[in-house]
Amino acid sequence: MHLQLWNGVRGSHLRIYIEGDGTPWIRKNRVSIDPTPTNPVLLRLMHEVDHPAVYLGRPCYFGTSTDSGCDPRWWTFERYSGTVIESMCEAANKIARQYGADTVQLVGYSGGGSIVVGMRSCTDGLKLITTIAGNLDPAAWTDYHGYSSLHDESLISGARSMRVGVTEVHWQCADDKNIPPEITDQYFTARPEVKRHIVESCTHASGWQQYFLEMVETGATQ
Repeated sequence: MHLQLWNGVRGSHLRIYIEGDGTPWIRKNRVSIDPTPTNPVLLRLMHEVDHPAVYLGRPCYFGTSTDSGCDPRWWTFERYSGTVIESMCEAANKIARQYGADTVQLVGYSGGGSIVVGMRSCTDGLKLITTIAGNLDPAAWTDYHGYSSLHDESLISGARSMRVGVTEVHWQCADDKNIPPEITDQYFTARPEVKRHIVESCTHASGWQQYFLEMVETGATQ
């Protein structure tokens, strides 16, 4: 149910990369058969790194949408639900054990940012969360675009307890029209201890390469 792509590098600190929402809908009222992103932004960026890294697919993405247990709700209205979060944590913890990692950094792009924030309570050895153009307040995001509300939005925009020893660093683009930084202000007001960087010369899905190595290295323990 989860695609796993390892870059072949081992080490005690493992970065796990989690992509955005992809294509959950092909039209306003028609659900995609396969939500796999046509432009896997994070996968392209991951080619730049030489540190231990695994690209972890979300449940039912990357050709697994017809697997047993898959249902369109996991990439539409319940894409950030507790069930999805728990599935991602289970996969991430198994990967960390498999590759002998002592500490873990989660890197999430766009909707993957929602996923990694949700994973902070159930990822073993987690030390750092990094988001890129992260959807940190899905309720504000659906309101902004006039979309139907997602289920379990409170898992992200609500007050999930902060976990001691985990650093959060969030990178946003000033010209992002999909997730404008201002619609996530409430997230940062509620969590003054997290770090926020707003950069320029980018859009939601482009221009991140110039910042990428700095983004994944900022706050890293190793």
